Amino acid sequence: MTLSSAILLACILTGVVSLLGGAIPLIWRPSHRWLQVLLSFVAGVMAGIAAMDLIPHAVEAMSAQAEVQAHGHHHHGSGDVSGLRTVMLWVIGGFLSMYLLERFVCFHHHEPDETTCEHQNHALSWAGATAGLSIHAILAGLGLGASILLESGQGVPWPGLALLIGIVMHKPFDGLAIVSLMQRDGRPTGIVWLSNLVYACVTPLGILMAWGWAGGVADPSWSGPAVAVTAGILLCIALADLLPELQTHSHDRMLLSLALVAGLGLACVATYLH
Repeated sequence: MTLSSAILLACILTGVVSLLGGAIPLIWRPSHRWLQVLLSFVAGVMAGIAAMDLIPHAVEAMSAQAEVQAHGHHHHGSGDVSGLRTVMLWVIGGFLSMYLLERFVCFHHHEPDETTCEHQNHALSWAGATAGLSIHAILAGLGLGASILLESGQGVPWPGLALLIGIVMHKPFDGLAIVSLMQRDGRPTGIVWLSNLVYACVTPLGILMAWGWAGGVADPSWSGPAVAVTAGILLCIALADLLPELQTHSHDRMLLSLALVAGLGLACVATYLH
């Protein structure tokens, strides 16, 4: 798959699934159990993709760049460890940035009937949720664009496939959050659909921004750190947001656990597939 084809496919898919997620509360009321199983599955997908796909690609890219910069110099055998530590620092940076964003801006909203922000003890605002999720969406688009650029330069047949699957799995919940909060506040249906459409364009915009900053060239120098930061963001969403919420549920423990393992399995399959 060519670089431009991968970029186009990513833009279309992320936009469409966001629109579909926003349409869910307008046409159907999903059950609490159904949503929890899906969230558990998505958490497994995102954690698996970060660990199995993004971090190894970032290590490979940054190690290659370090070798080019140090060409002709004597190596003491610590380059691989040093490169891995550098990648993990970027991962920690991505994890911490998303954690702080979620800590101080209440925007993640996984249930249509959820009306309060638990960790901040105030009513959820559709405007605040839209602002926070838009930052989240633009970061996801930039990360996906960087992943496509990086893996395209590494000769991967379907660049960015694993991360695209993770974003496509999680994206509908964001659209659902915005629309359900706007419905709760009694916003006109036309305004709700327009907001859903505008939000659906945010992640594709991030993808195109990454492509534009790279000048259409595969594997720019910043793609390795960007992919590592994206891995940290995915780990934060999966491990510090989705899984702790699911851990509090006493019902369907086996079903939710199986969904998590299935998500990890899909991430492994997607990684080895491409």
